[in-house]
Amino acid sequence: MRNPYAAAYVAGAVGTGALGLLVTVRNAWLGHPPPYAARNIARHVLSRLFRRKLSRHEASQWAFALRAGYGPLLGMGWGLVRVRTAKWTLLHSGVLLGLGVLAFERAAFPVFKATTFANTWSRAEHVWLFAQTALFGVVTEATMRWLVKEEEPALQGSAG
Repeated sequence: MRNPYAAAYVAGAVGTGALGLLVTVRNAWLGHPPPYAARNIARHVLSRLFRRKLSRHEASQWAFALRAGYGPLLGMGWGLVRVRTAKWTLLHSGVLLGLGVLAFERAAFPVFKATTFANTWSRAEHVWLFAQTALFGVVTEATMRWLVKEEEPALQGSAG
């Protein structure tokens, strides 16, 4: 892919798609969506913004919209800084991205009053947040590597 921003956007979207698959497993394991589930965040934040309580259906629709924008934007941010980790293994680089997302979310959730306080979450909810951010990071980085690798032979072939 020639445009690095487009590659990063696509990688973030693929990472978000993988996360969507994990959400079903996470919710079944926990027996409920955790406080940081996208629909809960949408309900908390947007209910305040719109000055009315969102219905469950509205919150689910907004959650989809939030994920559709948030994941690709995270991918684009990663695309800007990942040059420094290009020589690292996929796992190391991907988990670093995941930890960055985790740190950002742990800092942003309280600021935006998007979730209940983290000290009220169960241990399992904390573990699942780490797992989902790590999965997002590894899948996003793997996709970036694949998109960049696909471009390398074409670039080398045109040099001669």
